Amino acid sequence: MQEQIDGVFRFRSTCYSCRREFDVIEGTQAYDNVKRNSKGMHCCEDCKNRIELEARLNFGRRLLTGKD
Repeated sequence: MQEQIDGVFRFRSTCYSCRREFDVIEGTQAYDNVKRNSKGMHCCEDCKNRIELEARLNFGRRLLTGKD
């Protein structure tokens, strides 16, 4: 659902990871993704950062151990 608050458009979406609702603000890439595919799977900033950190750590572990 799109709302306009203080002249800025926002969408509310539900995070697929933590199941909390979050706002995406007009002008961000997340806003464009939600606008194009409102029924898709989207994640909040906290979960996005956690997922990226886990991916980096796993990549580093694979480099150190030499295993695939």
